[in-house]
Amino acid sequence: MLGLSFVRAQTSEETNWVEAAKAAMKLPRETFFSLPEVRQPRLSPDGTKIAFLFPHEGKMALGLFDRSTQQARMVIEGKDESLYSFLWKGDDRLVFMADFEGNESFFVGATDLEGRRVLRIVETQPNEYVAGSAGSLVDPLVFDDDRILVSGIFRSSNRFGASSTTSDFVVAKVNVRNRGLSPLYTMDRSEAIANIVSDNDGVLRIRVVNEPNNGNPVNIWQHRETDNGRWHEIARFQAHGYVEMWTPLFFNANNTELYLVSRESHDRGALYTYNTTTGLRSEPLFIPPEGEITGLVMDRNREVLRGVVYESDQRHYHWFEAGADRARLQASIEAAFPGMEITFSSWSDDEQVALVHVGSDREAGVYFVLDRQAGSLDLFKRVREIPASLMRPMQPIAFESRDGLTIHGYLTLPWSAESGRPVPLIINPHGGPFGVRDEWGFNPEIQFLASRGYAILQVNYRGSGGYGVDFLNRGRRQWGRDMQNDLTDAVHWAIDQGYADPNRVAIYGASYGGYATLAGLIFTPELYVCGVNYVGASDLEITFKQRGADAYMRSDDFSYQRVWVGETKEYRDATSPVNHVDRISVPSLHAYGAKDPRVVIDHWTRLESELKRHGKIYESITERGQGHGFRNEEASLDFYGVMETFLARYLRPEYDVELGDAQVIELDVD
Repeated sequence: MLGLSFVRAQTSEETNWVEAAKAAMKLPRETFFSLPEVRQPRLSPDGTKIAFLFPHEGKMALGLFDRSTQQARMVIEGKDESLYSFLWKGDDRLVFMADFEGNESFFVGATDLEGRRVLRIVETQPNEYVAGSAGSLVDPLVFDDDRILVSGIFRSSNRFGASSTTSDFVVAKVNVRNRGLSPLYTMDRSEAIANIVSDNDGVLRIRVVNEPNNGNPVNIWQHRETDNGRWHEIARFQAHGYVEMWTPLFFNANNTELYLVSRESHDRGALYTYNTTTGLRSEPLFIPPEGEITGLVMDRNREVLRGVVYESDQRHYHWFEAGADRARLQASIEAAFPGMEITFSSWSDDEQVALVHVGSDREAGVYFVLDRQAGSLDLFKRVREIPASLMRPMQPIAFESRDGLTIHGYLTLPWSAESGRPVPLIINPHGGPFGVRDEWGFNPEIQFLASRGYAILQVNYRGSGGYGVDFLNRGRRQWGRDMQNDLTDAVHWAIDQGYADPNRVAIYGASYGGYATLAGLIFTPELYVCGVNYVGASDLEITFKQRGADAYMRSDDFSYQRVWVGETKEYRDATSPVNHVDRISVPSLHAYGAKDPRVVIDHWTRLESELKRHGKIYESITERGQGHGFRNEEASLDFYGVMETFLARYLRPEYDVELGDAQVIELDVD
């Protein structure tokens, strides 16, 4: 048998993808991971100004743009903290939220438009009470120009006129101009409140009390007419922890009917109104044909329900007759930007001016100012200067797992996949794991990896949100088991479809995705050539010993670890990566933040000890000033730089592009 080889010249079509691949690979990582040029722009109520977050000295600052003068300026900058959100109060004041070093110690402040009268309203550091609280924003009270609704652990002395020095869970109105506090509700220490809902006047009308019920917790829904009224029960359901039977949205303008998503008759939920006067629930207003409801489209005064937003593989709108004008407006903007996802992110009070976000899987996002009276649509700012022509489409996919369950996800292929040859694959499990999901749209991390020559497979494994309660429940206690099997089956699907080179597959994820990375390297070591674990849990015994940070229950009546991770220590130990490091057979990269409040640094300390003990090949990054994910710009860029080098070493993506210059084809000839 004679082995022959020859060089086949490229076609013009091949030249195009090769050149695009090379251009994409040259984009610096700063293009993807530097702080965005603009974040969360919001119109002032009168529509004359736009407040927005923008990068300044490595943190996000608050800026202001005057539409009449076309001038922008800084209002306040983040110093110790980085600003991450804000809202308008009237036309002359802004309330902002900030985070200290990514450790999820949030606080709320307020400022005038000059940045001169700045008030720290709600603190969360227990030893730094400024307004006497450790709390969070409950309701922005959009119809009140002076106050917001906050909740948290408040010192009951001094601020509320009490002599006690104990701390209580309090809901209060706070004046954003002078920090005046008006307590509305103090929770008894024996109570566990799973939810509270205020009406449009800021009156606490609904609360959900969690009762232990002998280890089978029940959520009791209660209602009252006024802040001083008596609570009376309106419903009770078994507590879930992630997807409760009712999900309250908000009251309509008359403060009588509460819009809610109910799962009593529909696994994926349906939209209803609940009349708090009669105690009657309406017939379903909308049942999503697929996916789940994610929002409502109302007029500014909350008098008219115009439409419903729901999400399956992509975002969809359902319009009611009352929303005909709004539906036409949506359609006209979508027609102007075909293939793009259009979101109206902010409106003036008279609904004549709007901020419109235009984006897609390949477009990082552009904000336009729509002036309906002027009939104009003007560019405001781009989120990132990334050439959409070099980005790659995010394709919705579905496959059957080994037990017949349909699993959905997204596949993003690099330019080199245009050759028709299998390419290196990175499976990228999302965090959570429960109740959250991957979504269609621009993702800097995904596009960065695709630009480096990798296919990226995102899997909404069982336990993910968006597919109904039954699908979510199938992930219960399946850490390292069926949830991991879904990831394994996804890799085999990608290989069988001819997308992935079976000899060049990696796994990378953050948080639960970091755990899944470790589990993949341990339980299916033959599948991967390397793995990247970013702030991942390594020991299920120290993961939320009492409850998950997103399971709003008391520690004495709801055990996140027992209900959602595993019933016994033996069960949890069986899939705790720290106990099975000896099975890892390929290089791994690990990144952790020393101030992480969710996956504490002990997860890494103990994991590294085991990696050393067993002589495993690994690299690591530990950031002293970072938490659950690196929010500091420099730390983030450093992480992605190390990861880029690590992945290239073991996945060899440059091989695919180099062949584009002259493809060598080998033949066996008798």
